[in-house]
Amino acid sequence: MKLNTVIIADDVAENIGELCVMLKDSTCQLIAQFGRSMENVQVSNTIYSHDTINKYNLSEKLSLVNPNTFLCCWFGHGSEESFSVNGENIVTTTDNHYVFSNALIYTFSCLNGGTLADVLVNNNAKVFVGYKGNANCPYGIDVVTCGIAMSFVSSLFNGKSVNNAVADLRSAYEDAIFNDELEPFQRSRFQENRDSIVLKGDGTLTINDLFVA
Repeated sequence: MKLNTVIIADDVAENIGELCVMLKDSTCQLIAQFGRSMENVQVSNTIYSHDTINKYNLSEKLSLVNPNTFLCCWFGHGSEESFSVNGENIVTTTDNHYVFSNALIYTFSCLNGGTLADVLVNNNAKVFVGYKGNANCPYGIDVVTCGIAMSFVSSLFNGKSVNNAVADLRSAYEDAIFNDELEPFQRSRFQENRDSIVLKGDGTLTINDLFVA
């Protein structure tokens, strides 16, 4: 059996580039740990950053995996209708949404959970998990926001369904929201994140449902 994974990280994004690198590296670590724990599963992890991905080559690159189910995480700036890398819209509602057919998509990016998520799921993405509002990082570049965001991926690789992994993500935010040691501003931004989480598609899927022959 095989598990295909794809990470798209805007490692030069204004203000959050370093956070995107942290998210990418943390996801890679979780993927590697999962691969070592599964005797009969070969894990293939592909990483795209600002120097390897653009709107012109995205279709070609994703065509290597999207005939089958796969996990795709992207980290960077977003809007209602696009996800960008290095200031260039590489995923849009009109140009290349179809390349995410068969994907379980997890994002840490602003606003992608609205129109863009609807288009992706309507064009055969299995699941979209992300934010309909802002994806705030109120601490700046540190391990706190990264740790919260990674709770979804960690739960997924621990065998939980998408529904339950999203519940764990909400709980991670709530731990921060009700942490009296944090500043009110920080807690309010994490509350905004929690309230903006969206899940669209089949929330019953687990990581086992992404294995291919």
